[in-house]
Amino acid sequence: MKTIALYNPAAGSVSADGGERLRAALQAAGVNGAELVEVDCSDGETQLKQLAAAKPDLFVVWGGDGTLRSALGTVGKVTPNLLLLPGGTMNLLTRSIHGEKTWERVLTEVLAGPKRITLPAGKVNGEIFYCAMLAGAPAHFAEARESLRRGELVKAATEARAALDTLNTLHLDARYRNGYTFERASLPPTSVIGALVGPMARDHAMEIAALAESSAGAALNVVWSSFISDWRNAPGITIVPARSLVIETEDGDIPVIVDGEAMDAGSRVQVSYVEEAAQCLTAG
Repeated sequence: MKTIALYNPAAGSVSADGGERLRAALQAAGVNGAELVEVDCSDGETQLKQLAAAKPDLFVVWGGDGTLRSALGTVGKVTPNLLLLPGGTMNLLTRSIHGEKTWERVLTEVLAGPKRITLPAGKVNGEIFYCAMLAGAPAHFAEARESLRRGELVKAATEARAALDTLNTLHLDARYRNGYTFERASLPPTSVIGALVGPMARDHAMEIAALAESSAGAALNVVWSSFISDWRNAPGITIVPARSLVIETEDGDIPVIVDGEAMDAGSRVQVSYVEEAAQCLTAG
């Protein structure tokens, strides 16, 4: 069995010796001879395409939500035998798949009795996300948070100022449709909109969240608590089920972040629900 194990030492909970730790865990689980590969932060997309071309029987990925999302979208087209291990700070995707288990326990249990599952997703301007898309000021706030976590104080301050500017100047017009037979409906004017799928959508396939009262504190609350706690009863929040969403503005490009990673979206964002987006492994 050809096994490739990709790890990201820059992820929130993967240490510099992550390769050695991952190899030891694989060997303890009975997987010998795995090819250990460190994430190429300069050109991860090309690296993943090259790894996919090797057509592994088992592909193990240890990193944050962004790394896992990229692996699902590239290597997942070649093999459904993807084992996703929690290595980030929030680990939204792996929590929804494996629960609150450590990466070592996930690895051991899945390899002992693997089962394939199908993951739903959202698609924003062609980019797949498996947890959440945030458009508007929260995208800059999230970037500032990550820069602060890395100790890049000047960059974090610059991104925080950009977020406040966006909050005050960006006006988003959004329309959504829930199914094919319903008329499109409009959301309240806002500068903060999110699309939630998978572990984030509670009662529907995809949910759209808009923040009508776009104060700095409210926008920060969306960034933080939308990922770690229940913010659904916060003042100014509107949540609607949807299968598709269009966001437009006349105020320039819309800042967008998908599963924790920023993307270029332009002045028009199209979001749609994908019922069967990828497959991966969990414990049977």
